Amino acid sequence: MVRSHGCPTPEVMALQHQELVGPGALPALVSERGWSWSLCRLDRGDPLPPLRQPGQILVVLGGTMGVGDRDQPACPWMRDELALIQARLEAGDPVLGLCLGAQMLVHAAGGTVEPLLQGHPPQALPEVGCGAVQWLPAAQQEPALAGLNACEPVFFWHGDRCRLPPQATLLASSLAWREQVFRLGPAAWGIQFHAEITPALARAWVEAVPEFVQRAHGAGGVSRLLKDLDSWGPLIQRRSQLLLGQVLDALAARVDARPSLNAP
Repeated sequence: MVRSHGCPTPEVMALQHQELVGPGALPALVSERGWSWSLCRLDRGDPLPPLRQPGQILVVLGGTMGVGDRDQPACPWMRDELALIQARLEAGDPVLGLCLGAQMLVHAAGGTVEPLLQGHPPQALPEVGCGAVQWLPAAQQEPALAGLNACEPVFFWHGDRCRLPPQATLLASSLAWREQVFRLGPAAWGIQFHAEITPALARAWVEAVPEFVQRAHGAGGVSRLLKDLDSWGPLIQRRSQLLLGQVLDALAARVDARPSLNAP
C-alpha cells in the first residue's frame, strides 16, 4: 500500500512478550489511520522481524520480565530483540517502547535499567496505579505533545526504572520518578507508563497479579485501585490515546520515504 505522495503506508509491528500484556488500544489507533497492523508473539515463538524493514514502525510492548532477565531461559528471545532494537535505533528507524519496551530502548541505546527503589532505607517498591505525569520544559518543543495539559492522568505498572543515556531528551516525569517519557533522536520514543491501557486491560492485570498491587499499596490496595479505575480509567484511556496517537503520527513521518516498487 502506498500513500498519495509515494511513501509507503506505515505498518505498525508490535512485539508482545506475554499473553496478559497485550496491545490494548493500539490496534484501534492504527486502524483509524488506515495503516497496517502486525503482532509478533515472541512468547509463542514467532520470529522477530528483519533488522531493517522500510515502512515499519516497531512498537515494543510491556511484560513482567525485565532487561536483567535477558539471559534467563524464560526469555530466550530477549537478546535477539535487544539486537533488533539497537539496529533500528542506529539506522534511525521509528521505534516506540512502552514500559518494558521503553526500558529495552534505554538499554539498547547505552543507558541502564535498575530496580525501582523508594523510601529510607531504599527498598524495592513498584509504581502502580492511577497517577499523573508532568511535562517538562523540553516538551514544549515537541509537536507530538500538542494539546496535552501540563499534567496528565496515566496508569503506572512497573518495578524497574531507567537511567537515560546522555543523548536522550527527557520530556515527562511523575512525582516519584523522572524517567516517564523520553525521546532518543528524532525517531524513537519511550513511554514508561502504559499509554496503550484500557480500563478492561488494567482491571485484568489487577485481578491476575494482585500481589504486585499489594507490594505498592498494602493489603487494601487492590480494592482501592479497582475503585480508582472506575473513577479515572475512562479519562486515562482518552488522554493516553491522544498522546499515543500523536506519537505514532510523529513516528509515521519518519517512515522510510523510498517509493514502493509499484509506484509510478
